Amino acid sequence: MRDRITEVIISRLKEMTSEWGVELTPEQIDLPNPPDASMGDYAINLPMKLAKHARQAPIKIAERIAGLLSTETEWFSLVTVAPPGYVNLTLAESAIERMLSEAGHDIYASLKREGEPQMVVVDYSGVNISKQMHVGHLRSTIIGDVIARVLEARGENVIRQNHLGDWGLPIAMILWGTRPVLREIKARGGDLFEELPLSRLEDLYRKATTTYKENPEAREEIRRILVDLQAGDKELVDDWHTITRLSMEEVYRIYQILSVTLTEKDERGESFYRDMLADTVAALDDCGILVESEGAKCVFFEQFKARDGSPLPVMVQKSDGGFNYATFDLAAVRHCVDELEADRIIYVTDSRQALHFAQIFAVAEACGWTNPDNRHVQLDHVMFGAVLGEDGKPLKTRSGENVKLTDLLQEAVDRAYAVVNEKNPDLPEDYKQYVARAVGIGAVKYADLSHDRNNDYVFAWDRMLALTGNTAPYLQYAHARICSIFRKGGIAEESIEGPFAIRHPAERALALKLLELPEVAEAVEADLRPHILCNYLYELATVFSSFYDQCPVLTAESEEIRNSRLFLCRIVQSAMSTGLGLLGIEAPREM
Repeated sequence: MRDRITEVIISRLKEMTSEWGVELTPEQIDLPNPPDASMGDYAINLPMKLAKHARQAPIKIAERIAGLLSTETEWFSLVTVAPPGYVNLTLAESAIERMLSEAGHDIYASLKREGEPQMVVVDYSGVNISKQMHVGHLRSTIIGDVIARVLEARGENVIRQNHLGDWGLPIAMILWGTRPVLREIKARGGDLFEELPLSRLEDLYRKATTTYKENPEAREEIRRILVDLQAGDKELVDDWHTITRLSMEEVYRIYQILSVTLTEKDERGESFYRDMLADTVAALDDCGILVESEGAKCVFFEQFKARDGSPLPVMVQKSDGGFNYATFDLAAVRHCVDELEADRIIYVTDSRQALHFAQIFAVAEACGWTNPDNRHVQLDHVMFGAVLGEDGKPLKTRSGENVKLTDLLQEAVDRAYAVVNEKNPDLPEDYKQYVARAVGIGAVKYADLSHDRNNDYVFAWDRMLALTGNTAPYLQYAHARICSIFRKGGIAEESIEGPFAIRHPAERALALKLLELPEVAEAVEADLRPHILCNYLYELATVFSSFYDQCPVLTAESEEIRNSRLFLCRIVQSAMSTGLGLLGIEAPREM
């Protein structure tokens, strides 16, 4: 909507600004909402930007702009001036009706941007083999998934990647601790997936880790396993693949519960890059930025220093010849740029890795890897804060352990079932179960996504499951309420066509809010902040509630008004289900 208005403004003012040698661009036209809705729908501060070029007072320029834009009656019903040089615009109702009718029911299609799509790699979730997902994995997994969904809706070509921790010394420990159990189960024909669930794999890994620290003989055995695995020992490689699949079986079960779109084809573990590490170090050497420090190969940058002022290295090869996280991530950057031809690479991890990725990006840029073939590759680190308990401390169990994600999600469903059963006991049992899952999981996800990702947030059950306020159940209930209108009226949704005409201020406000959704998707793509979409959906649900209270739909005073309002409700329903879908949250038709 703002893009269309911007085009009108530039076209109408072109002759005037050319007098001053200024060629207007869309970037120069800001269209914020005035602080008071009575002042108009949008405000422009262009007169203050033009004052120097025109050598006139901003208020004089504003008056001239207002005179020119007032002639655009198809777009503006009122254009006014406010000191020191603002021009306030009130959209014509015919313009609102026209744009909403053009958008129609297919809200998802309206989100696509113009121009060539970008190739975007989104790296998120990042689970470790033989470790259960805990609440700390929730944020990376669902924030990354929303970003991937929104980018796809915008028309970008999205490549999802799940950077698994599946190589190196931890895997050797897992193999050492697990192989005897694997052999015993296989020997008697047992079911590995039943007898070696992820919880048991994690227990075996913990014991192996303790033994590695305390037992020199075991430590030497584990190191030999690591060497043989890296050399390609077939039996070890087979066992490693088996353990990976056993581990990921549970991970994909949780992904399915969360409606997360990652699949096995998106796995890009550290093992995937193992044959690229030596070449990556050689490429760094060719760049002329590699320095040997105490036997290790490092890169140093002036901007990265410890608190005592000493330089912080980016170590890419240890003194014993081994590689570390930085080497894997640099190899991944090269792969994404050279093989996947990425235009943008997005990493979703917690804020504790801010320094790590700042250094990785600096190395990639210093070597020119982000500028291949005269194109620029954008690197983004999407950081997020911690999940806190109601005591303000990181969310833990009573015993002080990380909260297992599977336990948290089951509790969410159980709590939601109790609410659904209380509010609507007459629903069929199977539908109650469905709504409980949709509401419970949606509440957990939305409670996370609705906060600015940079901030910590407090995990509070009662608040996130509330049917009022900025919660998933409130948004889901708004969608269900619209479905109930169609159900009570015996109306087939696909038959609703309009036309739409504004006859009440609440209809106008709702239509204007609906037209903002493409701009919201654009903002999420630019800033990579899902809470922007959450805030919009909450505002849309609130404006719809006001419309619903003031504007009868099924009992409207005429069939013409009834059809117009049904059309408006249908688009709100589409916007709510589309928005919730972008968040990976279900939109039940009845609650």
